[in-house]
Amino acid sequence: MGVFSSVKENLLKHVRTIDQNKKSFVKDPERDFTRTRKLSFVDTIMLIISMECGSIRSELLKYFSYSLDTASSSAFVQQREKIKPAAFKSLFLSFSAQLSSPTYKGFHFFAVDGSDVQIPLEGSCEEYSYFRNKQQRDYFQLHLNAVYDLLGEHYSAAHMEPRKGHNESAAFHKLLEEQAFPDKSLFIFDRGYEGYSLMAHISSRKQFFVIRAKDNHTGGILKGISLPEEAEYDFFFNKICVDSWRVKYNAAPELYHRVHYSSTPYFLNASVREYPLAFRVVRFRLDNGTYECLLTNLPEKEFGLTELKKIYRMRWGIETSFRYLKHSVGLLYFHSKKIESIEQEIWARLILYNFCMAVTADIGKEKKTTRYLYKPNIANAIHVCRRFLKTLTVETPPNIERLISEELSPVRAERNSPRKQPIIKPRKFNYRVY
Repeated sequence: MGVFSSVKENLLKHVRTIDQNKKSFVKDPERDFTRTRKLSFVDTIMLIISMECGSIRSELLKYFSYSLDTASSSAFVQQREKIKPAAFKSLFLSFSAQLSSPTYKGFHFFAVDGSDVQIPLEGSCEEYSYFRNKQQRDYFQLHLNAVYDLLGEHYSAAHMEPRKGHNESAAFHKLLEEQAFPDKSLFIFDRGYEGYSLMAHISSRKQFFVIRAKDNHTGGILKGISLPEEAEYDFFFNKICVDSWRVKYNAAPELYHRVHYSSTPYFLNASVREYPLAFRVVRFRLDNGTYECLLTNLPEKEFGLTELKKIYRMRWGIETSFRYLKHSVGLLYFHSKKIESIEQEIWARLILYNFCMAVTADIGKEKKTTRYLYKPNIANAIHVCRRFLKTLTVETPPNIERLISEELSPVRAERNSPRKQPIIKPRKFNYRVY
């Protein structure tokens, strides 16, 4: 069995497991998917996972190999509305948990970040409505919080919430509570996540973090810390998180930080009123003359300044994954204007991305007689994998691995370019969708 067939069989195994327990994932267990129809529960799941950016009718024709027995668009809409988004979430978690997760120095590297997703809702939906000023027309946005395995190159966990009023730190607190991450997991964060509660929660789980902090006295955690006079430094800082102020805390406020256990019950409770937190504060100069600050609880002996720079630079892998997720996998395109169906498709896009990355990872990186290391072109691999994922058979199409490996792209790890932020509008379909 080839690489593609092996990964596909693994995905289908998890789909069949969901199918065996489908009563937990449909809205009416006594009626939904109890009769034989052209689109079964498994067919509906696999069709949504493999859908491209075409109309519903064109996607159905491709899935049924242009057969005269192709299900109608109306039938598809009715079938998908019977399935809860939890079915796709459960499939995403079970399938992702089986994917390879390499380590570096015994650590699993996870990047944590979020991305806004434009969604084509219609009518009045105050929860997802978002606008920047009074003159601008309302539009709808959803915020996707994700945990990305940098060495395994796949998404390990995700959480969705309305863009308005979203809280990325609170979302990660929830993921850390719900998700079973492996031992010695290292979570890498950009600015915006720094906070004693987050660091204490990760430390209480015996895990590790690297968080980019705001520079000296410009705000954030470092504003309240007595820092060295040197431009560059690496020192340990101790803080005790407490649930309330007392007389002894007032006597040494520089040693304590108040976090009420009712809002952060992860490491403080009625019996545990104090939690000691120790972390490193590292400041170093970049090539462009600016300075950057990192907060981490990694041991200094194993992870010096050079290693920390390398680790934080790896965080860019999640930004690249968002680009492929939106533009190559198709997170910008939706086949519905209902929030539950949109959530189905977001989970389906995450599953498809992980499937494609699992295939390309096993195909492997190829060394050429040039200055760069080459790997399969991800956009091309996604197109090929989706095309042959539409059929439920597990036989490997002829030369599919060769077809993917024929188109290679160089790996330029040290490449730098300014970030571009174009205005991206949601794509919606102007025919019958629900």
